[in-house]
Amino acid sequence: MKCELPKASIALAVAMLFVPLSVARDQPTKITVHWDKVVRISQTTPTLQVVVNPPLQRGTPVHDNAFKALHDLQADYVRYVPWLPYPKLGVAELEPPADGKTSWDFTAIDPMTIDFLDATKGHSVILNFSTIPQWMYKSDKPWTYPADPSQVTWDYESGTELRDPSMQEVADYYARLVAWYTNGGFTDQS
Repeated sequence: MKCELPKASIALAVAMLFVPLSVARDQPTKITVHWDKVVRISQTTPTLQVVVNPPLQRGTPVHDNAFKALHDLQADYVRYVPWLPYPKLGVAELEPPADGKTSWDFTAIDPMTIDFLDATKGHSVILNFSTIPQWMYKSDKPWTYPADPSQVTWDYESGTELRDPSMQEVADYYARLVAWYTNGGFTDQS
């Protein structure tokens, strides 16, 4: 069954769309600003994000100035993000536990993280280790990552379904990772 509207109904509907526009043009809106009256005080905090990248590693031409500028800024809630393209700079357990042993390794992660924490000392920060170890995902193909921590890869994250649907395995990983930095598990090796 086909429903057809009379042409007059369509014309009336289209005309009604334009009525509010013509009425709005006829009545200008008046805005009065009272600069001497406080209505609300902004409670925002200017901040920034530090994304892990090889130029921030110790010994590079950028490192000292970048972390000095971060320190001098004295910002709160700075977000520190070790992420996907540099798995060795952002994933502490690149291989699954096997035979009662783990692959936890903070060798490449700690120096930059410690420099970040030193530069932001006395301020609230957000550690955002955002890349889940790929062995925690179901996959038909093996996960790979470069041996060089400074080499970029966009192929590390390939899994979409966790092998532990309860997410307990991921939660345990992040609990151990956070404990490393909050319970003094790390030491500066500079």
